[in-house]
Order: sequence, then structure tokens, then C-alpha cells
Amino acid sequence: MIRRPARLAALALILALPGCKFVETAELAARAEAAATPAAGSDIAGRWDAEIVPYLVGKAKPLGEIRAALGGGLDAAGKTFGYREVPEGAPWNFPVALVGTIVEANTKSRAATAEVDTDGDGKPDATLQLGPVVKGTSIRDVLPFVSFTSYANQIEYADVAKALNTQAFERALKDLPRDTLVGSRVEATGVFTLRTAGDKLVVTPVLVKLGAGA
Repeated sequence: MIRRPARLAALALILALPGCKFVETAELAARAEAAATPAAGSDIAGRWDAEIVPYLVGKAKPLGEIRAALGGGLDAAGKTFGYREVPEGAPWNFPVALVGTIVEANTKSRAATAEVDTDGDGKPDATLQLGPVVKGTSIRDVLPFVSFTSYANQIEYADVAKALNTQAFERALKDLPRDTLVGSRVEATGVFTLRTAGDKLVVTPVLVKLGAGA
């Protein structure tokens, strides 16, 4: 039988060992479960070409049609051309196809953008995000098969949006010739989100094709 002083000495020695720390069994179990569970958004790369891009190409409408519909109110346009998971109060997300000429480009920022004239008046009608920092959650929020209810919490849901934005940059935007964008003809398929009909149209592209200027 170990006497009390001896037990105390042994405990003191254990606690003095470098890096020694007691971990609750529940914490160990939680760590093991987290390690075994795939990260939210880890399947997005595999779904991009097979599911996500084809869906958006099939749903995208010309920007001119959407802009004309917005003249009758955001909700009316949204019900015809857009999607939102929450029935009331949430922004509308619009799959869009646009064709135009790049009239301005800001490629010095990591959140680079290009301004596109789609109606030939020389003025920008929409902003294309170019990345590598792609802002917002438009791609996630326009996909009815990527629902908040499929994820454990808001953090996981945010990770999915980041994964989608990363794929948009890697697949559609990374290799664009940024020094020669202005004056180029552009065709793009993407998504924009509106809270009001008068908001600036900021498009997150999933497909981009450049050509010679008009």
C-alpha cells in the first residue's frame, strides 16, 4: 500500500512532466469523431463539373431579361428568375448569363473585379468578381440542393460557401489574362444576389470566356 505522502509525490511528478495534461474522456471522443467526419464542403470539388455548373447553366437567364423584370419589383423578378431558401425576408439569388465588353478592371486588389457593359452604351451594367478573394455566398444560396438544414451549424454552412467560391476561382477565374481585360468581349455564367432592386449587380462567375473586343 502506497502511503499518502508517496501518492502525492507521484502525482506531483506526473504533473511536472513537460506537455502532460489530463483530457476528459468526452473530449477525446469528440476529437475522434471530428477527425473521422469529412469537413463541410469537402465534396464540392467533385460535384462542381457534374452537378453545380450544369445546374447554373440550365437556370441562368440573360441579364437583360432579369433587369427588365426588376422594373416590376424585386419579389416579382425573384419568383420568376431567382431562388431563396427562406420564403420571406431573405435576399434573392439570380443565376445569370451575361455577354458584354469589359470597360474597367481593378486587378490590383486581391478582391479583383471587372466592370461589364452589356447594352453597348459604354457604361458598366454589372461587376464580375475575379478573385482570388471571392466575396459573398451567392453560389451557395442559389443552389436548392445545398440547404442549411443539411449541415450541423452555421460554421459548416459558411465553409460550404467558401469551398464553392474557391472552386469558382480555381476553375473559372485563376487563368484569366488580367493585364489585357479592358476592351475584351466577355461571356459569363454566374450568380448575383439582391436585397433591393436597386442594389449593384455583383456577379460571382462559374464560367467565363473571353474574346476579342467588339
